[in-house]
Amino acid sequence: MSDPPKFTIRRLTPEEKPTPESNIPEKQPEQTPAPSSKIPTPQPAPETSTGGYFRSATSVLGFLGSVFGSRLSETAAVRRTPQGTWWAEIAVTHERIAPLIWTVGGRPFTRQNQHWIPLSISGDLPPKGSNTEKLDVSNWAIVDLAELLASASLPPSRYYGATVVDVITPGSLGRWILSRATALGLDVTLTPALQQPLHNKQQDKQQNKQQKGSGVLLIQIRATGNRTISPALVQRLTCLPYTTVATSSTDTERGKILVDVRQRLSLAPSLIEPMIPENEIWVLGTADVGSWRIMTTGNQIDGSLLLDAPQLPPAQSPPFNNAQPPKPIPVQLVPRPGTGRQVDAVLLDDTELSWLRNLLMGRPIGEMAFILPGAGYHLLTAPGGLPAQIPLGIPLVCIGPGALYLELGKDFYPSLPDAARQQRFHLNSQTAVAVARNQTYRFNTAQMTPAWALWVGDAPKIQEGLSPQGKKLLNSISPQLQKQESKKGILNIFKKPKQVESLEGVGLLEQAQQAELKGDLVKAATLLEKGGYSGQAGRLYERIVAGEK
Repeated sequence: MSDPPKFTIRRLTPEEKPTPESNIPEKQPEQTPAPSSKIPTPQPAPETSTGGYFRSATSVLGFLGSVFGSRLSETAAVRRTPQGTWWAEIAVTHERIAPLIWTVGGRPFTRQNQHWIPLSISGDLPPKGSNTEKLDVSNWAIVDLAELLASASLPPSRYYGATVVDVITPGSLGRWILSRATALGLDVTLTPALQQPLHNKQQDKQQNKQQKGSGVLLIQIRATGNRTISPALVQRLTCLPYTTVATSSTDTERGKILVDVRQRLSLAPSLIEPMIPENEIWVLGTADVGSWRIMTTGNQIDGSLLLDAPQLPPAQSPPFNNAQPPKPIPVQLVPRPGTGRQVDAVLLDDTELSWLRNLLMGRPIGEMAFILPGAGYHLLTAPGGLPAQIPLGIPLVCIGPGALYLELGKDFYPSLPDAARQQRFHLNSQTAVAVARNQTYRFNTAQMTPAWALWVGDAPKIQEGLSPQGKKLLNSISPQLQKQESKKGILNIFKKPKQVESLEGVGLLEQAQQAELKGDLVKAATLLEKGGYSGQAGRLYERIVAGEK
């Protein structure tokens, strides 16, 4: 079975559209005329034309907007009757376009010969022989787009926020608008222009006279960043006399048709702008301002160049022979909100030190803590910070550089950078400094002592050598046996034992504490990991990361 035929649907180009009658000779291609503000008058065949009779220009605009927007046609002929009503003719059959005419309040007509016959509500033609009124529109004046727009009463609207606003105003109001907009941080550009009434250009051509325009300013206000122009400013601008405020259809360049923010246009600007002359901008204002055509007469000017800088008197400063820096601010401790930091050390006095012995005795913290003795005050610390809470003394945190400890919940005022701390507290690798209660305490790291030295006294006396009874027993052994056993190394039993190395963990703790006091946190953390104190090593790594931020 063969495949079904394939086809596509596309819109015919103007060159491919068939003519209504096959006997019409093919026309030679003509050059495309320049854009004109006059709505082109079609030359449709009689059976394909539909007309609409309307009471107002606003209805005509609504009808044309629906036709052009739905792409039923691209041309229309608009006429105005002597009674002030309106007529629009479209080269489309009445079956497709009559509902649109009824929708905007018009009356559809169809063309027969040179006359127009009204259609019924159902869209049917009147029966033959009936006494139906016929219209002859040939004597009605053809209206261009400018006159149609100028005669229409546009529906109301409101300002919904925009980043670009165009203002057409007399020159006398330009300075006030410029100062008001720049005070709000908006960018302003000004362009000098001439304005003429929008509807009288065709009449002036017929009467062979040229209308002189009045000078205006075309001001563009633009908001920077993600802001929009304030509705309060737009409301204030609309209250100015002879002023039209319009929002631009694009943010990149000014449109060719500007509509006041208090009303809206029935047609899309993209449908109208191609029919506006290149050197003109059409402005559709409110009823009290009117509609105008604008012709620019100069280049765009940056509004900031027109602002006057305030005239300030020159500053009079007395001469100083010996300039001196201001007096330094004394450093003091001030409360600081808690940051959830753990305690790294505790500052104890002599009385609290005696209490500490009973507290640490028999507890794991006593095996890894160290004491730096001082004059009346002593520093209790441990590698990586104290692993448990000590209910004695003043809690301290290590803030660096090196072994600089500060009272928990306090901070320096004014704030001290690391270089200032290093210089003011004379920090070095052999010193630990604690700052608490507006006092500074200095300790020598070479005097560091394990905490267990507080309660551990001298070891019991070790008895060495042989007692007389042991010597007698040894002498009772037969010489032969002594000779044999000495060969086997029995006497080696009584040799002086080798010095047993201290436990590795105890030495690593002291090395880690010394490295921490010298500011080498990486080495201290590595030693703690090697000794099996992973929790204390983790706290040191946290301090390293916090210091790098």
